[in-house]
Amino acid sequence: MMISAADASPPLDFSFRNLTVVEDLGGAKPRRGVKRYRKSASGLYNCHSIRINNNQLMSIRGIYATIYQIVERPEQLTWLDLSFNKLTSLSAELVELSGLKIMYLHGNLLTELGKVLQTLKNLSQLYSLTLHGNPLEEHKKYRTRILSTLPQLRSLDFTNVTVSEKLHLKNKVKKTVSKT
Repeated sequence: MMISAADASPPLDFSFRNLTVVEDLGGAKPRRGVKRYRKSASGLYNCHSIRINNNQLMSIRGIYATIYQIVERPEQLTWLDLSFNKLTSLSAELVELSGLKIMYLHGNLLTELGKVLQTLKNLSQLYSLTLHGNPLEEHKKYRTRILSTLPQLRSLDFTNVTVSEKLHLKNKVKKTVSKT
């Protein structure tokens, strides 16, 4: 059963909670917003998005199990904000959140672009991603590498992916294929 947009709560906001481990979400109360959070009959939140930004998280290991304990349908989660934490890597379990369309990872300590992309390429519905403000941003051909690994992206680092960028990447792939 899908949670309709009308039945969904505003984003669960766990920002600025000084969280150091993902499991702390289970005991933390989300920040109050203008709109009230909606809960299901089972007592779990009906929402499509979670903000866990501006905390002290160094790892997101255990994120799926934790979200499963607080959100009614974690597979319907479409937006996850993990910006401005201290993340150094991503957990492979992110792929369990298969409905993710928007992910904010900017302002962390991610260094290994290849490993990050290895995880994110399994999120086929992802169309908006932020990674700027991480050490991996200094990687040679940062934007090109991300867009060639995640061709479904429409926005990277709050900048739309242009038609000319997509054409350039497509031509690059054709040239590579024809050389082999």
